[in-house]
Amino acid sequence: MVMPETGRRTATRHLHFTFDDLLKVRIGDEVLPHVETYFALRSLSAPPSAALSDWRAVVRPGLGALLGLLRQLGQWLPSPSALTGLALGGAHETRAAQLRTGATGEQLREALNTFWQLGLEPYWRQITAHVRRCQQELRERLALGGVEDLLSHLPGGSSWRQPVLRLPDERGGEVHLAGRGVRLSSSLFLQPRGRKVLEVSDGKGQPTLYLPAPLTEEDAPALWGAAAGGERSLAALIGAGRARVLQSLTEPRTTGELAQLAGISGPGASQHTAVLRKAGLITTRRERNMAWHELTPLGRAMLANLEDAGAHRGPATVSLLPAPAC
Repeated sequence: MVMPETGRRTATRHLHFTFDDLLKVRIGDEVLPHVETYFALRSLSAPPSAALSDWRAVVRPGLGALLGLLRQLGQWLPSPSALTGLALGGAHETRAAQLRTGATGEQLREALNTFWQLGLEPYWRQITAHVRRCQQELRERLALGGVEDLLSHLPGGSSWRQPVLRLPDERGGEVHLAGRGVRLSSSLFLQPRGRKVLEVSDGKGQPTLYLPAPLTEEDAPALWGAAAGGERSLAALIGAGRARVLQSLTEPRTTGELAQLAGISGPGASQHTAVLRKAGLITTRRERNMAWHELTPLGRAMLANLEDAGAHRGPATVSLLPAPAC
């Protein structure tokens, strides 16, 4: 279970360790797209963070009408694994999300995909590098000071007094690890003032404790600016979906043609063209019941830059979903 971040009074959750649990404390060495996407969704409704202000300034306007739906998902989704279930089309997660949002399963997954393309994919290399640095710092503390020193210095406001780790948590309560140990996983979008998040499986797997990967206000411009290429107004356009739309405009095309060529839904194509038009990259003219889209000179230059970057970087290979377990 994962505890939501709200403005309510914070209680304390007690995480009880045995000697075997202390021997089984693990630190994640991967950066999982579905975990970062989950906490990024939550941050859409969280109090503004100075470290995320540049990111929010680009992403929230770019989401347009999808912002309300995504904020609902961020407030409701109980865990990163629930996000995975929804993205995979899981019946339970889809039905629950439909009841809370009124959207169809297709609309929910289209919104998640758009959010990934707009809010995370352009910055993924920088996010990955930052989170791995924070995880390496945890490993170094574990190696130098031992597990109790590590538990005494976790980011985010917990406190350790053997054999209990006390976590800020609105539900409170007791969790006995019972020999399973715990896995520590860092997230850039779970900022230090956010609640720690404990995801406990149904008694079999190892619980995961999500920790902030602190990003300072001073370091934030370098992270977001590196991905944006110095042009904050264009950072929202470097996602794969909008790149495909731009690349499809080798000649004027209708919304339906763009959807077919880019491999997206008609509503998704309309959302992408609205953002591209607002940024001055395309123009749209209407003839009878059809909208025709065409690149502007700026759009042609942007397309050339995207193709040049793709030639050096190769195609994006990151998926919203985690890699299957081996």
